[in-house]
Amino acid sequence: MRYDKLKKQLELLILLSDGRNYTIEELCERVGVSRRNFYYLLDFIKHAGFILFKHDGFYHIDRRSSFFTQMLQAIQFGDRDVKTIHSLLTMAGSGSEMVNQLRCKIESSYDLSISSDSLIRRQMDSNIKLLRKAMEEKKMVCLIGYSSPHSHTVKDRLVEPFLFLHNNEDVRCHELVTKENKTFKISRMKRVEILDSPWLHEDKHRQVFTDIFLFSGEERYRVKLRLGQLSHNLFKEEYPQGAHLLHPYLDDTWLLDIDVCDYRGLGRFVLGLFKDIEIMEGEGFKAYMREEIKGIMESKNLRLLNEGQ
Repeated sequence: MRYDKLKKQLELLILLSDGRNYTIEELCERVGVSRRNFYYLLDFIKHAGFILFKHDGFYHIDRRSSFFTQMLQAIQFGDRDVKTIHSLLTMAGSGSEMVNQLRCKIESSYDLSISSDSLIRRQMDSNIKLLRKAMEEKKMVCLIGYSSPHSHTVKDRLVEPFLFLHNNEDVRCHELVTKENKTFKISRMKRVEILDSPWLHEDKHRQVFTDIFLFSGEERYRVKLRLGQLSHNLFKEEYPQGAHLLHPYLDDTWLLDIDVCDYRGLGRFVLGLFKDIEIMEGEGFKAYMREEIKGIMESKNLRLLNEGQ
């Protein structure tokens, strides 16, 4: 009896995760349970840690449930992989039956159908497609209605796009007006218009560097820090991809030799563990830290002064 119940649970798991649409009646018939017992099985599945969702009246198990992630971690696609594949399939259009089947299977398995109907997502996919075409043909584009939170403006930008970044969320371009390479978020573009004009400044296009703190830029700044045991351990835990940058030093300390393109990420880490870290090289970083500490002290003194009044 116990094994028969387990068998039904496993059968239902398979049916709910195979990407097809079954009615409750069909599921009950296939598993061999009553409608009442079907809901008991659903309750068990939820409490076992599986992510259940309902779309158009059909139940599915999300492939990102921890059980699948652990069992298939060697071959399982991550969230960003799935979204990228889905985006590419959407951009490919609906002319191919195979493409349509693959897109529907991903949507039913990962609950992406809502995002696929989003006007914002569809516009982003169109923008990406046009930007990729412009790169291939080395053409200028106009970013229509680009919204910039830095300049607080919404205006058209004339650029030469040459590199996608961050899983196609951003694009690196040479802007003709400012004569600078800039990173533009694709979600902030109303639309993209490819121009007949070819690139004129390809020699000024530069690959962007993204440091371990996820800041991006063309310039790199080298900094060397001496870390104590606490800061060494926390760096390895928070930034495991940077473990190779740590080298044993003197008296149970470690040397962190790192390139950054913006001091803010490294600065936050150092400020949080200031007593356990010594800045050994990097005059620019030392100057940045002096200004940061000065600002913190002035803010603290002003707060104390206001409290005293």
